Amino acid sequence: MGFDDSRSIAPLRLHLADAPLLSPHYKVHSFSEEEGTLRVGMEYQVAPGACPHCGGKGAKSWGRREQVLADVPRRGRAVQLTITFKRYRCSSPSCRKTFSQALPAVAEHRAMTQRLCRWVCEQALDRTFVSIAAEARIDEKTVRSVFADHLAKMQQQVRTLASPCLAIVPVAALNGERYVIVNTTHGMLIDVLEHRQEVGLTQTLKALKGSEKVGSVSIGFDPIALAAVQEALPQAIPFIDPGEVQAVLMQGLLTARAAARTTLTPYSCRKMSGDVKLLEASEQSLTADQRRRLEGWFHQSPALGEAYEFKRAVMGLYGSSQRFNEPHLAVKAFESAWSSLGPDTARHFSAFPRLWAQWGRYIANAFGPIE
Repeated sequence: MGFDDSRSIAPLRLHLADAPLLSPHYKVHSFSEEEGTLRVGMEYQVAPGACPHCGGKGAKSWGRREQVLADVPRRGRAVQLTITFKRYRCSSPSCRKTFSQALPAVAEHRAMTQRLCRWVCEQALDRTFVSIAAEARIDEKTVRSVFADHLAKMQQQVRTLASPCLAIVPVAALNGERYVIVNTTHGMLIDVLEHRQEVGLTQTLKALKGSEKVGSVSIGFDPIALAAVQEALPQAIPFIDPGEVQAVLMQGLLTARAAARTTLTPYSCRKMSGDVKLLEASEQSLTADQRRRLEGWFHQSPALGEAYEFKRAVMGLYGSSQRFNEPHLAVKAFESAWSSLGPDTARHFSAFPRLWAQWGRYIANAFGPIE
């Protein structure tokens, strides 16, 4: 049997003391149920302060008005508040304008309470707009509008969190590649661009509030991101994240591994089970037993050991204390590590010298600006 929206809800035994309170500034004077809706009558009782037009003191009563508001559903019923409030006329001879006081706990520009707005936003995370509108007895368009305003406010709050360091990361989506801008200082997402284009990325970076505070930006090996940063954030230093460098080195190391395994017996290859995980791990994370396993593999294949040593030497620079004090030493160390490779091993890392020729200064920027 399906759900029948037309069935009646059993009436409640209501007492005035059970009426939902909006705030201490309101006095409830009636509470009833009509057609499945709880109707509450209340009056705003706070006397006016200064005139909002001229700031003068003193005002005379100038009639009464009513405002009907939707409130958070209660006991399975929609709630409707009818608030009675006074209008006033300024007593100052030079003003004489009429006004109404702003009602506390009432949503601005909406016929609902602030707590209903919050409730709608909470419910919309795992419910349909139609079901929320039906329960609160408000229009579905209103639910959509409230939730849209909530998302816009959240997005604006995130966008204002400029930080000394940003990261521009390309990601794959169902409808193509996009850029994600991340506040790395706070670990927060700033924006997701619809397309991976220089114009859109440049405009987004220029519109970022507090962009003048950005001191450095991680860009990866991405000419589009580099051009956008140079135009939109000229004071920021673009640099290549160490993870990007490690990914290039791992490609070369895995190529060297594949070549080494062709020279080994099937038995020796089986003994190297799990070698990729150990080759990828940082030296600091290896246990004594894992170090011994690596040394055994390198004894069987010195070429693999040479490739691993190159990757270890380069990545070890990022943990060196000299990276901040003397960044030029890091540049020399990169070049020294490369020159130490034999020609047979160097061919496995053929991508590295090409990237260094184009991106060397930005790799070095991770250690400090290089003139």
